[in-house]
Amino acid sequence: MSPKKIPLWLTGLILLIALPLTLPFLYVAMRSWQVGINRAVELLFRPRMWDLLSNTLTMMAGVTLISIVLGIACALLFQRYRFFGKTFFQTAITLPLCIPAFVSCFTWISLTFRVEGFWGTVMIMSLSSFPLAYLPVEAALKRISLSYEEVSLSLGKSRLQTFFSAILPQLKPAIGSSVLLIALHMLVEFGAVSILNYPTFTTAIFQEYEMSYNNNTAALLSAVLMAVCGIVVFGESIFRGKAKIYHSGKGVARPYPVKTLKLPGQIGAIVFLSSLLALGIIIPFGVLVHWMMVGTSGTFALVSVFDAFVRSLSVSALGAVLTILCALPLVWASVRYRNFLTVWIDRLPFLLHAVPGLVIALSLVYFSINYTPAVYQTFIVVILAYFMLYLPMAQTTLRTSLEQLPKGMEQVGATLGRGHFFIFKTLVLPSILPGITAAFALVFLNLMKELTATLLLTADDIHTLSTAVWEYTSDAQYAAATPYALMLVLFSGIPVFLLKKYAFK
Repeated sequence: MSPKKIPLWLTGLILLIALPLTLPFLYVAMRSWQVGINRAVELLFRPRMWDLLSNTLTMMAGVTLISIVLGIACALLFQRYRFFGKTFFQTAITLPLCIPAFVSCFTWISLTFRVEGFWGTVMIMSLSSFPLAYLPVEAALKRISLSYEEVSLSLGKSRLQTFFSAILPQLKPAIGSSVLLIALHMLVEFGAVSILNYPTFTTAIFQEYEMSYNNNTAALLSAVLMAVCGIVVFGESIFRGKAKIYHSGKGVARPYPVKTLKLPGQIGAIVFLSSLLALGIIIPFGVLVHWMMVGTSGTFALVSVFDAFVRSLSVSALGAVLTILCALPLVWASVRYRNFLTVWIDRLPFLLHAVPGLVIALSLVYFSINYTPAVYQTFIVVILAYFMLYLPMAQTTLRTSLEQLPKGMEQVGATLGRGHFFIFKTLVLPSILPGITAAFALVFLNLMKELTATLLLTADDIHTLSTAVWEYTSDAQYAAATPYALMLVLFSGIPVFLLKKYAFK
């Protein structure tokens, strides 16, 4: 059956939203062309380039794989089994999201320099990222049909065979979204890999800009990173396929019978979950408390911390609101009016997610200076950068809610003579309000922790919590950075609570 014709107002809206997303691509193309063919070939085929590509891809693959495995393991454990302390662990398992990766890295490296390099980077980044896989997979497990699993078991297949043949295919949309989110984030991560001295494309781009102020070479490296991102996005589309996750049968899905683990299983589950919490939240938070109590590298003014907190709060809230407002029509168009235009506009922000925050900031600086000088060095540019950086996170969360809505909802409204916009406003929005809340919480949480674009687009004397932590940490003033880091960690608990309460329901 051919897809429904997309309303004209929705087509115009998604094209308008997509327009600013093309600016970094234009900037990268323009700057890369200025490098010249000969110099570009020389740069792309030097040994250093392949080392950076290998480091970036292996780190991305390692973190993504470990995060997905940990997320699936936790989701299965919580949804299928009963054990001592389950309620506590189910709440606490998302707490690593409260600690920014670069904050966690500086706490670990202040303990031991052995965490530098590949394995330390993969461990710390996986501990920070696996809740992003756990949340959607757990929600998907609540909705999947048990009939496939029952049929598989009745045919004599083992539990492991049943998982791969009957359960995993139904989890593909949730796993695909998680893979896309985590993998793209690893491609552009800068703060954590820089602290841990692990060279990637992003560190090389920053070196080209900061040490030689060579925007053209930095843009060429960004073009390679964007090509890798395109492969990741295409691969995720193939993995996801055309699976639909809304329930179309009669009645409601039957809950899976929860089993009580035997004593050895309970001990194993508690040790596994306790290890994740100890490595992901207890040790980093304990180090922050230690620096707060005994550190002597500097002092802080309470007024400065409060000013940075208020500034982070206001800018992050505005950026999250803009991001959600723009993500809604993009996802709605791709889910309900699927065609070439809506699918690729929906994927455009994911391609942009592979562009480092520095390059996005540089593109906004260039275009604002040359075409809209009135907004140069204002928070309007900062909020626009936030929207461009974190639109995929809002899309991923909203898609889960929108795909669950039965198509008959709009058809009923249409039979009553209502227009597309009226149906969207009065029927769709109230139904996906929990998903909107979760998307806002996820975007707001990451904006509070955003570092690279904020460093470039704000004045030197204006600090957010993240930039203050970074500047003090760069000078090894751990005690001075600690109050800002603690404020960032503690306040991040609010959006994490909302994310846990409303996300993927």
